[in-house]
Amino acid sequence: MDELTSFEPLDVLRLALRPSSDLATILEAPPNQGLSRDHIRKIIAAVLWHRKFLLTYYVVIGVVIAISCGRRVYTHTTRSSKKRKENEKSTPDTAETVSSSSSSTLRGTITPPKKDDDVYNMENTPLLDKKGPKQRPGVLNQLRAVLMHQPAPIPALTSTSNVLPNNGTSLLVLLFLGVNLFYLFFRTPLSLEWIFILGDRAGLLFIVNLPVLYILAAKTNQPIKYLTGWSYEGLNLFHQRLGEWMIVFGVIHMLGMLVVWYNILRPLGFDLLRYLFHKTVFLGIAAIISYFTIYVTSVGWFRHLYYETFLGLHIFFQVAALAFLFFHYPTAQPYVVATFFIWAIDRLLWRMTLSSRRYIATLEIAPDEHTILLHCDIDLQRKLFGTRLGLHHGWLPGQHVFLTIPSMGFKYRFQAHPFTIASPAPPGVITVQKWPLELIIRSIDGFSLDLLEYARHHQHCEIILDGPHGGTEALEAAQHADRVCFIAGGSGIAVTYPLAWNVRVEETLQDGALVSTRTVYHNGTKSRQFIVECGPSPDPTKYAHFWVRQDPRHEKWLSMFPRANTLKQGDRGSQLFCDIVENDGQEKVFSLVSNAFDTRRPGPEGGRPDIKTEIWNWVTTRISDSTTLTSPLSPAQRRPGDKICIIVSGPDGLVRDVRNIAAQLVTAGWNLEIWVEKFGW
Repeated sequence: MDELTSFEPLDVLRLALRPSSDLATILEAPPNQGLSRDHIRKIIAAVLWHRKFLLTYYVVIGVVIAISCGRRVYTHTTRSSKKRKENEKSTPDTAETVSSSSSSTLRGTITPPKKDDDVYNMENTPLLDKKGPKQRPGVLNQLRAVLMHQPAPIPALTSTSNVLPNNGTSLLVLLFLGVNLFYLFFRTPLSLEWIFILGDRAGLLFIVNLPVLYILAAKTNQPIKYLTGWSYEGLNLFHQRLGEWMIVFGVIHMLGMLVVWYNILRPLGFDLLRYLFHKTVFLGIAAIISYFTIYVTSVGWFRHLYYETFLGLHIFFQVAALAFLFFHYPTAQPYVVATFFIWAIDRLLWRMTLSSRRYIATLEIAPDEHTILLHCDIDLQRKLFGTRLGLHHGWLPGQHVFLTIPSMGFKYRFQAHPFTIASPAPPGVITVQKWPLELIIRSIDGFSLDLLEYARHHQHCEIILDGPHGGTEALEAAQHADRVCFIAGGSGIAVTYPLAWNVRVEETLQDGALVSTRTVYHNGTKSRQFIVECGPSPDPTKYAHFWVRQDPRHEKWLSMFPRANTLKQGDRGSQLFCDIVENDGQEKVFSLVSNAFDTRRPGPEGGRPDIKTEIWNWVTTRISDSTTLTSPLSPAQRRPGDKICIIVSGPDGLVRDVRNIAAQLVTAGWNLEIWVEKFGW
């Protein structure tokens, strides 16, 4: 208190770094003890007020999470109730169901459908059939369509183009930004006289956002993902935007304090170097530089070209920045500790200890010579108290793992690269001892290119798999939909194929459904299972699976197929097609991909497909009893309660086309939802 008996402007800086309890004591002191300057008292009061005010930021986030959680619970309850009612109405006589399905669909014919003549591939049908029945779109459908629409990419400084999310996501991002701007400027005087308050508010908002930033970045089974149902891709988008705003908050804080130096301290002889190398200021600048380095090395083009460098710098500067902040600002210390605790649980406790396992894997170079197929067998164990702690407790379709291959070299021991599990998930109730796991790794650059060269000389290696990670929202949506369409672009088949398997194969027959065509060696004996494909489902209006790929040789990426007799009852009418095939001991399997488009195939069968027309025709077309005629189906003619689910995984252009045609279908009145599985690592 003695330092305030004769006021100096530097006292304001010293006071601002004190804990709130000390400031409250000073503020309550009588004026004759050194607080005769009303200006100082107002600054201290403002600092104390916004330290308490910014805590309500967590309340706002909690309310948003609670609303999202309530919506998720309501959706889950509604779906469960609908499924329970459908099970009560369904007949238990399987044979009768199969017979009915066969007679109504096939009309006695035994000619299998051909892939090149799919009944729903109406190439001459216009995208928007003007002759079809018209229905005035409702306001809710129009709003859903607007939110679902994805704008075209825009030019960007950090890349050739900046891919925008759909309008709904953009609106949520803007609302999130609006909340942060509100907490930055509410009751903050915008004048040079009170610039210290703005600078201190910006710095405090930066550290308040730190725990939120790290929670959004967590790739493990974080509580927000479970409570809200938001995908990792969606949470990662908010993480990226919040990181950018925090850089701006840090710069505002730094510039505000430089203005304080220029207007107040410089006239008193406090030169710039002395100010910059003061312990408190120097640590703050070091923290801002660290986070700015993280931001620059996190932009898309840098991650793509120098992923390993990005990974190393990201970890190093995160730890350094947290240390700088801890010693820079006493008020920041609780937030820094909470942030480090979140990071330690995510990376150290969960990913490096509980969920990591070592396996012996087989490396296979695919026929296209640019793809590595990694195979390994997972020893399955029963889950503990229903909790999945690692791959040995199984995984779910669409989830991913982090791959580390220490034998590739010293630097690769510290690298963990994410890949979606391309093989079908094991049954929910563990009834088998082993289950195959496959990763499809496209050789592009960096780690994947080095792995391709490594696979040319090594057939087996020890790997570390950390996982499984990822949400199950797309799986739940597909399971509760009446009609499902999967769309994969290139290696996006790793996402859609396991999901299609789970939807199409009977749940009670999952453990015996898998047929692998891989060549394996057992006790020196070479063996391979040969198969007879019975084609896709004869009812393409219920299920469709489009695969847009560059090379027809990519079909060799898929080496696991479901046995024909394990498909769900609605698909077993196709079994008649298999019955007339001479198998000679070969396994009869079904293809889960209904249409494959090879963009680099020469001739009329090649080229990039019009995926918008394919989706429009699939949604709006029904099959007549003759299985050869098709007719457009309007929303008014659809079966009441039909729920259509479209799941897409692939390049940005493909995702945008699918989103926008889905928005047009929603505008036309179709009960449709779309799920995008695209990971922004």
